[in-house]
Amino acid sequence: MAPTIPDCDFIRGLGSGSTADVYLYRQRDLNREVAVKVGKSRQDRSFDEAFKKEANIMAQLSTHPYIVSIYGSGLTPETRLPYLVLEYAPHGSYKEIMRSRRLGVFEMLDLGVKLAGALQTAHRHGIIHRDIKPANILITSANQPALSDFGISTSIYESKSRTGFSVPWAPPEVLTGKGGGNETADIYSLAATLYGLMAGKSPFEYVFHPRTQNELAQHIVSDPLPKSALPNVPKEVEQVLLKAMNKDPDARYLSALQFGRALQQAQEDCGFNMTPLVAEDCPEFPSHHSLPESGRRGRGKATPNAPKPKRSKKPLVIALATIAVVAIIAAVFVFAVIPHMDSGKSAQRTHVNTMQTPPSQGSSKAKKNSGQKDDVTAEDAGAAVPQVTNLSGTSDGQNVTFTWSNPQPKAGDTYAWAEVQDGSAAPGSQTTIAHDTKVTLNVTDQKPQTCIQVSIVRADGHMSATPTMACAVTKR
Repeated sequence: MAPTIPDCDFIRGLGSGSTADVYLYRQRDLNREVAVKVGKSRQDRSFDEAFKKEANIMAQLSTHPYIVSIYGSGLTPETRLPYLVLEYAPHGSYKEIMRSRRLGVFEMLDLGVKLAGALQTAHRHGIIHRDIKPANILITSANQPALSDFGISTSIYESKSRTGFSVPWAPPEVLTGKGGGNETADIYSLAATLYGLMAGKSPFEYVFHPRTQNELAQHIVSDPLPKSALPNVPKEVEQVLLKAMNKDPDARYLSALQFGRALQQAQEDCGFNMTPLVAEDCPEFPSHHSLPESGRRGRGKATPNAPKPKRSKKPLVIALATIAVVAIIAAVFVFAVIPHMDSGKSAQRTHVNTMQTPPSQGSSKAKKNSGQKDDVTAEDAGAAVPQVTNLSGTSDGQNVTFTWSNPQPKAGDTYAWAEVQDGSAAPGSQTTIAHDTKVTLNVTDQKPQTCIQVSIVRADGHMSATPTMACAVTKR
């Protein structure tokens, strides 16, 4: 029996997974259909926390046009099961599309640019999806793609943790346990998904025809994808996908933004109109771009359902005004921290020296063999972002003020900080962006000390490879 959801009338079931069921309801007040994801059982506190975490993640990203929106969350009245009220995507997912037909080059590139923008937005909020695949790309009522299912998503600084993943779309480092997934792992999975939608199967299934999941995993870890495996796909397009699926994470694209820009460049090279890349504070088109002539025709052939480049006897060249590059707001990160400090009480204002945490796999690195046009220059991409220095905190009993220094300040620098507790993100804490080298927290509980971590974030989205932490003993 479907659970009772406040202000909603049950219509039918939509699907079932290992931890949750999904139902279709109609909201009475707004008279709209919604998908409601309900936990199968109240297993323990961590199960409820997982739903809260997914709700918080989706709330940060719901304004993006290519990410499924969340409308609410709560506990069912009778059984107290956690639930999420989500945007209903009535046209299924790209899993069904992959089973029925193959995407053409134009359609794949259009989809890829849209999802790269969604991924860039998630990454700049410090969120790693970790399960990008055709089944998790839904098709909305407006026939637009929407990235869904952030149930196993995590923050960049929790990327070493192991969770479930889908073998056909997972990168080698995740399959071998060398990493739990980070930005480059998401880029790999998106590229594998785009490849699979043109091939009709995931890349290594298409090329090697494995008989078991273990064989498939072995091919992903050990074997390269051959070039020109996909017929009728221009080499410019194939090169972009193969780079994004490089077995070495450091040889992939620097960011989802750069991957999206490479897909846009491939559109231009093939003679297609360029799809706008929608991401927070990023120009929709690369700075060098001007709209293509409406009469241009590419080598790639669009599918019947895809819009085609317009034809005209008198092509009109439309020049874009120069786009001022808006400083990219820093990616928002939830930090994993070092071992505890000794706690204590003091009647004096307290100063605690800065401590360093181990390097994070989730931080952006300068990747090898970039070779792509992007708004990030090669010089900026290769420059290491330093750690903050002189991070310290003082307490007056009611407030704790932390200050720090930026050893190499640059225009557009911001600072990602979060409160930490017991070696992990403090319960209920939200990572915040500071524009100054100072933050003040109100101390409302009886904890003996307050600790935060801080990273520098450049205007291009790169951040300190190693965050810095300090604690202040609370005055009582």
